[in-house]
Amino acid sequence: MKNAVVLILAASLAAASLSITGDACAGVPSMPIDAACRAASPGPAMYNLCMSILQSLPPGSSDLATYAVGAAGAAALSGDSAADAGRQMLGDGSLPGDLRDACSGCVSGFGNARQAISGVADQLGRCAFAGLRQGFMDALAAVEDCASKLALAGGESTPLYGMVVGNRDRTVIAFRLATPLMG
Repeated sequence: MKNAVVLILAASLAAASLSITGDACAGVPSMPIDAACRAASPGPAMYNLCMSILQSLPPGSSDLATYAVGAAGAAALSGDSAADAGRQMLGDGSLPGDLRDACSGCVSGFGNARQAISGVADQLGRCAFAGLRQGFMDALAAVEDCASKLALAGGESTPLYGMVVGNRDRTVIAFRLATPLMG
């Protein structure tokens, strides 16, 4: 529930920042949520996730920048939850050394991913689209590095691994929603 409230607040703030610049970013296409998710989703599971994210945004704006900000906010929250889960796992003294090292790397990596995705959301909210691709790539690289570390340490059956995959999917959706803005 707390995460849903934070997501709505983040999306509201993003929409407000976009409104300050004139309701939407100049030249940014608007479209219904369904059409945006169809364009951004490579398959049914990603489409359903995209719909879930965008339908949770406050009503009002239907431009891709607002959708991408909302999806970036969802990715940031998902990453925060994964980092918290990693910290909890680290608090468990029974983790084998390789898995402990992987979790530690994930917690650190999610700090980098959070910084990158927050920067992307800020840029989108300011209608500043230059450099977005690099911010997304940095966030995705940190998440993929965590997933690889967990897999190599035998951590694919941990709840953290599932959270990492979910975070990657949310970050990919945000990236694909923002791709038309990157020119």
